[in-house]
Amino acid sequence: MVRNASENVIGINSKNPHYFQYKGKEILLITSAEMYGAVIHKKFEYKKYLDTLHEYGLNYTRIYPGTLVEKSGMFLEGNNIAPGEHLIVPWARSDEPGYIGGGNKFDLDQWDDAYFRRLKDFLSYAANKDIIVEICFYNAQYPECLEYSPLYKDANIQGIGECDYRTYHYLDGDPRLVEAQLKYVEKLIVETNAFDNVIYEIIDEPTLFLCNALKVYNWISAMIDKVVEVEEKLSKKHIIAQQLEFGVDFSDDDRVALIVTQYIQMHKRQVGGIFALNNLYCYNKPIEINETALFPVWHDCDPVASSRLEAWEFMVGGGAGFNHLNGYFTVENPGGKNDISCKAFTNLKNLRTFMESFDYISMTRDIETIRKVSGATASINVISEKGKQYAMYVHHSMPNYGEIAGTYYMPAYGEYVPVITANIEKGCYKISFIEPETLRVIEERGLVSSGGEIEIACPRYSLDIAIKIIAE
Repeated sequence: MVRNASENVIGINSKNPHYFQYKGKEILLITSAEMYGAVIHKKFEYKKYLDTLHEYGLNYTRIYPGTLVEKSGMFLEGNNIAPGEHLIVPWARSDEPGYIGGGNKFDLDQWDDAYFRRLKDFLSYAANKDIIVEICFYNAQYPECLEYSPLYKDANIQGIGECDYRTYHYLDGDPRLVEAQLKYVEKLIVETNAFDNVIYEIIDEPTLFLCNALKVYNWISAMIDKVVEVEEKLSKKHIIAQQLEFGVDFSDDDRVALIVTQYIQMHKRQVGGIFALNNLYCYNKPIEINETALFPVWHDCDPVASSRLEAWEFMVGGGAGFNHLNGYFTVENPGGKNDISCKAFTNLKNLRTFMESFDYISMTRDIETIRKVSGATASINVISEKGKQYAMYVHHSMPNYGEIAGTYYMPAYGEYVPVITANIEKGCYKISFIEPETLRVIEERGLVSSGGEIEIACPRYSLDIAIKIIAE
């Protein structure tokens, strides 16, 4: 049996294991999130960030709590996971100068109480806004980032972390490093166990740099064991998540309750969301996309439309959680608001509204109802409770190409009027065609099915359309 959370803690829905529940009620996790440094950057005003999410009905965020620290200017300026001298992590500073990011080195024998006050305030404020926080203990160490990690030999006074960026997550590397990593996980769990709005994820991008996948797998397994061991002694149990990558697959591991993916398709060793829905839905676990292509830095087309396509496709295809990685949330602009970003927020808010207009907890991914769609470029995903309710999403796009191929969709605008051939159970239905960008109902009509294949002619649209079919 999959390890689930305690009552009221964010966990697996008791009626449908493909979704979450929180405080005894079903919940979808949909968000546009900052770059995971909200807690470790002392100058980042995280309350303004969380206020923006709440304003748009977005209810999910992620944080990296201290082992991955990026180099200043990496990916974008104002990146809050590159705090420089404003870095605060679980370990206290020593009296010895020489940390590459500025200030003194870290003392791994001493915890920083100020950090844990900040972490708990972040979690508490998020809880008051009904925002779920995914705490991701680790990320693969980028070659240019390793020396910024407090768990690197030159960053702490103990000299712990005799490794390179590939062996940082091996059990047979530096034994003192593994011991410090396990202590760090234990400390974070103990300090955050009281919070109901927390998910624990072990590591993002675990084999991104072509390290030994089996060794990383064994290291992750040891970290999972530590989470389970520590929480057995505590009052609350939280679900454990792990990102899927080639060579690292915990989909059938009962200790891991949440399958994590990134991007739309395949990027390097990373597995995309729709691939996971097609291949791993059978494990009866929630599946989430917890990172998309960095918005808007990586996009060379319409970023607002691109982010809408991937979010709607995944969630209307049976996903449980979606995180749109938003580079507009910066130290200078913690609320992330501008014309482009606010349109993206609205698209996600509309998605949540559309999904919650169904009794979605009674629905599952449906790959049988649709028999064909006219037009070579149409992509369609469906969830349904057959004979009662159907949610469909159709869009037209192609995956991006180049160095970051497969990370986002390039919208293919046109004039589309596809005909969908579907096998709908016998009955009378109301069908609504909805514009995802605005939630405007384009057309409504009755639909009568004799129990076999039926043709559904769509009204004209230019990029994407959502379809709602409800039995009358």
